[in-house]
Amino acid sequence: MTHFEQPSSRDGDEEPGPSGRIGPFSVTQCRDCAPALRRELEALDYELRGAVNRLLAEVDDAGEDAATFLRAATTVLLSVAAGLMETAAERAREPADIAAFKNVAEDVAQWARSRKLRDLLADEE
Repeated sequence: MTHFEQPSSRDGDEEPGPSGRIGPFSVTQCRDCAPALRRELEALDYELRGAVNRLLAEVDDAGEDAATFLRAATTVLLSVAAGLMETAAERAREPADIAAFKNVAEDVAQWARSRKLRDLLADEE
C-alpha cells in the first residue's frame, strides 16, 4: 500500500500553479478530471464522509458534544489535505503553494455552503 506521506520520483502529472508552486485543484478541476480519476475521487469522498458519519454516530451515542467533534474533525481533515498537498509538491519537486491551499479551502467552503442551500431549497419544493 502506498502512503501519501512518502515522496517518490517526479512523474510529471502534477501541474504547477502560476507561481511555479503546487496547490490543490479547484472543485471545477476535480469535476473535469478523466472519468477513471473522477471515480476514484468520488470513492474517496464517499469513504471519508462515511467514516465521519460513523464516528459522529459514536459521539452521539456516547452523549458527547457532536458540534465540538465536527469542528475538531474539520481541523483533522484540513491537516490531512495539507499533507496530501505537501506530498504532491514533493512528488513534483516543486514547493507547495500555501496561499493556493487557503484560497481553494475558502472556495470549497463556499461551494459546500451553496450546495447545501440548493439541497435544502430542493427539499422544500
